[in-house]
Amino acid sequence: MDSARRVLKILLLFSEERPVLSVEEIAREVDISAPSTYRFLALLREMDLVEESGTGTYALSPRVFLLTRAAEQAFQASKALRPLVDRLSKATGEAALVIRRVGDYATCVEMSQTEHAIRLSFVPGQIMSLHRGAGPKVLLAAMGENWAARYFDRLEPSPPLSERNTVLADLPAIDSQGWAKSAAEVDEGVWAVAAPITIAGRVVAAVTVAGPEFRIDESRAEQILQEVVSGAEEISRTLSTWRQ
Repeated sequence: MDSARRVLKILLLFSEERPVLSVEEIAREVDISAPSTYRFLALLREMDLVEESGTGTYALSPRVFLLTRAAEQAFQASKALRPLVDRLSKATGEAALVIRRVGDYATCVEMSQTEHAIRLSFVPGQIMSLHRGAGPKVLLAAMGENWAARYFDRLEPSPPLSERNTVLADLPAIDSQGWAKSAAEVDEGVWAVAAPITIAGRVVAAVTVAGPEFRIDESRAEQILQEVVSGAEEISRTLSTWRQ
């Protein structure tokens, strides 16, 4: 299991910001020896998931595109999400995102930016913790208090006890009211609000609108909240109809 976990960690190191990695970088990030790194990379090369892009450097292979398309097909809601985020971004004047839970993390699967000079430094596929930010906390609340407590037990490094207790105390209210707000939890100076997308009563994602705090006064915050909650309810009805 440890070896499998390390192989997967190597795959997850590659990103838009770091498309090419050296053996030394991989070994350091995954905390393994150079010989182990070469062994794991050899396995990934055998499966055509990575390829050597230079002396001692590696990149993901084109075969990963097949995995991407498979993930998009598996999430059947994707064709309805783009119109949703585009509409919310236009209505609120801020960035709109759809976030899903993947294990102990949250990731953006769809996003619509604005034309403002100051925009979110955020991209689809970016990984976030589940206990910081409006969208991730909506997903965490949906898992229930016991799951959330075990999630905190698994985190390394562990967040401060005060943060853990505050988040766990807030989750029942988030689940009950059907939305969450955050300020400067993921990025400094960024405000966000999120609501759950549900299919047959199960939370499958969260829709979020986020923007710089200085642009969002109390009146705009209330307007954005209503737009997000309304959008989440509408897309939930649509997806539940498809499921039937």
